[in-house]
Amino acid sequence: MKNNDVRDAAARGLQDLVAWAVRQELTDIPVDVRQQTVLVIADDLAAMLSAEDEPQVIAAHQKMLVHSPAGSASLFRRERGQLPPLQAAMGNALSASWNELDEGYRKAVCHAGLYTLPVLLAIAESENFSTSDVIRASTLSYEVTARFARAWPFKTLLIHPHALFNVVGVTAAIGFLRRLPAQCMLDALSNASTLGVVGPYSQAVRGALIRNAWAAAGISNGFQAIEWAEAGITGLAETPHDVYHEALGSEAKPSELTFELGVDWAVSSGYHKMNACCHYAHSAIEAMAELLAKNPHLQGGADVVKIEIQTHRLGLTLNNFNPVTTLGAKFSLPHALAASLVYGHGGAQAFGNESLNHGQVARLRQQVEMRLVDEELPWPQDRPAFLKVTDSQGHHYHANCMSARGGSDRPFSDAELWAKIEDLSHASAPGLVHAMQTLHTHCVDHPDSHDLAQPWRNLVDQFFNPKQAS
Repeated sequence: MKNNDVRDAAARGLQDLVAWAVRQELTDIPVDVRQQTVLVIADDLAAMLSAEDEPQVIAAHQKMLVHSPAGSASLFRRERGQLPPLQAAMGNALSASWNELDEGYRKAVCHAGLYTLPVLLAIAESENFSTSDVIRASTLSYEVTARFARAWPFKTLLIHPHALFNVVGVTAAIGFLRRLPAQCMLDALSNASTLGVVGPYSQAVRGALIRNAWAAAGISNGFQAIEWAEAGITGLAETPHDVYHEALGSEAKPSELTFELGVDWAVSSGYHKMNACCHYAHSAIEAMAELLAKNPHLQGGADVVKIEIQTHRLGLTLNNFNPVTTLGAKFSLPHALAASLVYGHGGAQAFGNESLNHGQVARLRQQVEMRLVDEELPWPQDRPAFLKVTDSQGHHYHANCMSARGGSDRPFSDAELWAKIEDLSHASAPGLVHAMQTLHTHCVDHPDSHDLAQPWRNLVDQFFNPKQAS
């Protein structure tokens, strides 16, 4: 198609997407999709809580609590400070991004839950929205955000998606929760596409901690995108195409805005993480785990002299051999391989401060050789890892992982996910798992049922005080 034709198709697609989305009620969303939304919410809440003791997170939260007025939205940490929705959402978005344990989207480079949930949950708690409102708005805002990422993908990662698509997610979340009409939603989303920040992807690989703040940084602009739209200050239906394709050089796939709409729900194509690092390294960590299961004497890495990894294009971007921050470690494939060999897993310990200066990990990082796979494979095997480890006697050990667990092709069981969520949340929010599991079960109910009609705030109370559960 010619450029003008593509632009027109993108504008029509966005109009059709928004018109469809605002018509959807909770009863239009299949039960299994609602349940997956509840799992995503629980997973991202646990990710927030997992970072509450990180020194930089503590410092940022303390500044918010000291300098912000009191409010009625929870800052998710054991003390459960109460802040206005904007400040609470920013604090929770910072936490959710920190440990790389939040859920992500598998069909495009995007963390739709991270961009939508902090602000959505803060407003829902503060403005007394129902739990059914939360599930509906979460599902729809996830859908729209993910389809933006699918419609305008980038061949090379120059701008990090947390910086580029976060305002879109925030705007969608607020708009669907408050049930803005279609034209206002369209105007607000067009505004939002122009209000992202230029956060270079390289900052994550190089360990610049500002990357962890990009999801939070977009929240204020999301509020403004809506307020300006309501005042008649708007972009155009084709504005997102002009931003992402014309200005920033993305591909243009406007059909992705509406392809199988209402059939292929985006939230069902998300992935969950057990490894506390960038998803691009997960297949390599799984290959290492398989290799160690067959050769347990290699764990610790004392006898290993070389680690060779053949992996996908995105995995090769994780090329920092000497990370100096925990974020740098999480975006370093050499560190992921060395640490998972030494510690025997890819959990938080393998990417914590101790791991950065661990002598054996530091040595093994320098023994890693990375190269591209011979042939790129289609989804879901588009992020494979082919691993070869050599010991000091010249023995070679091999293991492969074609697709890391956690996505729709190789999902974790609900039991595994609830166990992860419990592990991350129980110390600070001891009632979170029980409350969210109960909600997960009651997703089959009508929106007017007691459990779905109750205010979201009641559920949050139960997270921190299980005795309040009815």
